[in-house]
Amino acid sequence: MLELNPDQLLNLVISFLLPFFRIGAFFMTLPLFGSRLVNARLRIVFSFTVAVLITPLVNVPSYDPISPAFIVLIAEQLVIGFVLGFVVTILFQMFALAGQLAAMKAGLGFAMSNDPANGISVPTMGQYYLSMVALAFLGTNGHLVMIEYLAESFTYWPIGGGFDSRRYWQLVLLGSWMFEKALLVVLPLAIAVLIMNLAFGVVAKASPQLNVFALGFPIIMLFSLFFFWVMLEQFLDMYLLFFGEITNWMQTTWGIRLNG
Repeated sequence: MLELNPDQLLNLVISFLLPFFRIGAFFMTLPLFGSRLVNARLRIVFSFTVAVLITPLVNVPSYDPISPAFIVLIAEQLVIGFVLGFVVTILFQMFALAGQLAAMKAGLGFAMSNDPANGISVPTMGQYYLSMVALAFLGTNGHLVMIEYLAESFTYWPIGGGFDSRRYWQLVLLGSWMFEKALLVVLPLAIAVLIMNLAFGVVAKASPQLNVFALGFPIIMLFSLFFFWVMLEQFLDMYLLFFGEITNWMQTTWGIRLNG
């Protein structure tokens, strides 16, 4: 008969709680899983299940659970979980930002739609790009890859390792990557719209009596919609490229690697 004394039971609970806090914070921040569309109880159950699977593989140091140091450890796990989930959020928001920039360039910025995941109104093209990247993320098993990175983070970012300010500063610098890639995605459309505006400007200068710009606005909108349709063929390739850059960034910057 299996018997556990109070000290063993307490140590077992402590060894489970610390990984659970990191995993729970990760799923609270991870796109799709941490949105309003997923019930909070479901997220807790899913985090509990993943923690049960990962905890036996984690080396948890022994700490006094009623000491201030244990509270600092809990805060550390919460911050690390939020940071790991925020990295994936940056990937999603990069495509959402690209859609918003494309909508402004195409004259579709006035077309707004409700974002049920975040409870805000965003340009329709931004919501469209966000839906596409969500489907690509699930279709390519990106969520399983990130869960594996979460499990490996306990090796390369161990419990009790302390707060390294350089890691958080590197996460801030990742914001420049988001803006850079968003502009890169929308750059072909921006150049095409600029060329069309220049052409309409030349025509308007040659024939001032014609109201060319009143005709050019709907033409640019129709061309932009056609351009979005053409870009669908390359969307998955763009997503895989940027997702690979995110994983490479995690490997080179934080040292989190899969399969050792």
